[in-house]
Amino acid sequence: MNAKNLLPLTAAAVFALCAGAMVVSATHADNNHNAVAQAARIVDLPTVTVSPDAADLAHYNTYKDAKIVDLATITVTPAAEDLAQFVAQQAVMQQIAVQAGVLAGQLASR
Repeated sequence: MNAKNLLPLTAAAVFALCAGAMVVSATHADNNHNAVAQAARIVDLPTVTVSPDAADLAHYNTYKDAKIVDLATITVTPAAEDLAQFVAQQAVMQQIAVQAGVLAGQLASR
């Protein structure tokens, strides 16, 4: 492989890494960690909110000190807004990956 091929491929790889880092940075930049504990909520993230039903919460409170959680007994159903935001973010990341691939192909063909 000569410098004519190596330089564009290296530039494409660096571009893809930078684009991925920017996407990850942008998605984690608006994480607000709320320190206020809520009795009815176990997990509260900016894009996903899990509100257990009474049986799941009782099970969690019973076994939380044992550090064992039986995931088969916990049902998680995302809200429509959370699911829509997740799908939209996945579409954006897929578009970025496609564009990075196209650019890498164009740089490699030079």
